[in-house]
Amino acid sequence: MSDQPAERLWEENMPLKSSAIPGKPTGGQQDPLLGQRFLQALNALLSTAKIHLDNNKLLQDAVQTFAKIIEECLQYDDEINLIAAVGGFYLQQEKVGLQRNLAGLGRKLLLYFSDRQIDGLRFKRSTAYASRTDLLDFIRLLNKSKNEKDPVHWLYSMLEEKRFNWVELIDTNQAQSLASIFDAGAGNPTSAVIKNQENAVASRASVNKKQTAHRQKTGKKAQKKSLAGRRKKRRTQRALLTYSSAMHSLKDVAKRLAGNKNAGMGKSVQLVQNMVDMIMNDDNVLLDLSTIRDYDDYTFTHSINVSILSLCLGHRIGLSKVLLARLGLSALFHDLGKIDIPKEVLNKPGKLDADEFKIIQNHSIYSVRRILRLRASYDRKAGIMLPPFEHHLRYDLGGYPKTPRKNPISLFGRIITIADVYDAVTAPRVYRDSYMSQDKALGLMLQDSGTMFDPILLKVFINMLGIYPVGTVLVLDDAQLGLVTHAPEDADDQGALWIVHLKRQENGGYEKGEYLNLGTWDPKTKMFNRAIHQTHHPADLGIQPAEFLI
Repeated sequence: MSDQPAERLWEENMPLKSSAIPGKPTGGQQDPLLGQRFLQALNALLSTAKIHLDNNKLLQDAVQTFAKIIEECLQYDDEINLIAAVGGFYLQQEKVGLQRNLAGLGRKLLLYFSDRQIDGLRFKRSTAYASRTDLLDFIRLLNKSKNEKDPVHWLYSMLEEKRFNWVELIDTNQAQSLASIFDAGAGNPTSAVIKNQENAVASRASVNKKQTAHRQKTGKKAQKKSLAGRRKKRRTQRALLTYSSAMHSLKDVAKRLAGNKNAGMGKSVQLVQNMVDMIMNDDNVLLDLSTIRDYDDYTFTHSINVSILSLCLGHRIGLSKVLLARLGLSALFHDLGKIDIPKEVLNKPGKLDADEFKIIQNHSIYSVRRILRLRASYDRKAGIMLPPFEHHLRYDLGGYPKTPRKNPISLFGRIITIADVYDAVTAPRVYRDSYMSQDKALGLMLQDSGTMFDPILLKVFINMLGIYPVGTVLVLDDAQLGLVTHAPEDADDQGALWIVHLKRQENGGYEKGEYLNLGTWDPKTKMFNRAIHQTHHPADLGIQPAEFLI
């Protein structure tokens, strides 16, 4: 073993890729054995790290080999997803085929993942700039996690502590929580993806093989289009998993706190950072998911929706990624104190009496107390606990809890107030018989501009969502029904109002029809290209908007 310090043998701050930015296709064909080489490199690094110190030449070579595989994968995709499933591994939604003499390697790695309760790993594009030291530290954490009582929770906390934002754990089982929201009707591809990740991945693998053959026939233009399509599908899948994982994480935190057990926020931090990354790239998918409504898990879906809406609004006003991450986490926990409110009060049908309303008002203070009890650094908690206290104070300070303060509420508090009210009034609740459509909700909120809401932020919020927000049901002049959606990616008129036709089925439900362009708003006629007779909340039709939007 060399007597030189590790940093002399190893440029620990050298990025994995020092030239071109990863994620850009180089024009070459992807190696069909890339998945096999990825598993071989990962296995070699895991094994070598168990028996050698950092400055060992064999270990350095193993890290270098794995780093090159990471670099190669990032030439074709924005991120690397490795999923362990029954029967083998999937890399980028394609099953990794192993040569016969390497079958033992596959079984060994499956057992390794199983022992640590890990379903998969995701390496983000920023992995290309992680130091060799950080990459090895992560590998050592994986090895060490087997000895922990709860390997996954321990890994999440360690990833947060070391600020390894370039890698995360994939928990495919958490997708079940989102499947419970959708009706999961036959032929629903979105529900199929969520309900059975392995089958969906295998199915996409088959589709991808056909697409590969098609690309070989149609040339570079078709290849680029297919690559863009695959990336869009993966962004959608990642958003679905992030949403469902966030709900699972919130439930877990609430359950632990309610049982007087320790609860951390490492997993939530990671999920919010995912949402920030997605919003910085394209906020449409997450805005579509923010239309999810659920009676049984209202508090959790509401908190996630408020976090998404807050992040989108924060992004529109130019907040940095660091501030967005803090805003999103604060919004995610803004109603955490509701676990201390009796369920018979929280879910009471009808109007609350004065005493019950006082109990409800306490949840803002309870949220702060619960955040303080979370297992996280003091700075982390201090940065997110004020907005949950403020989100019912109102812009004019006339709300609750009553306070002698005269200073205006914080920027984050004002943002979360807007997102909170919008999602709340557009959500079907057990104690409400009627539903307010999204456009009517914005109109109602506009009446309280300057009193309940910051007028400037509210204006930005309304401009962000549009006159008819995504998820609004429109009734056209010919009685045709349509759901407001984002413009198709290949549409020329991206600024127009688009709807997806809702076709009534014989069983009384609806299926997704064609896209319709209603044009842009004409200030003179005060109309779009088609007359809009009236609007409805999706719950009036018994539909879940996200099923038709993603």
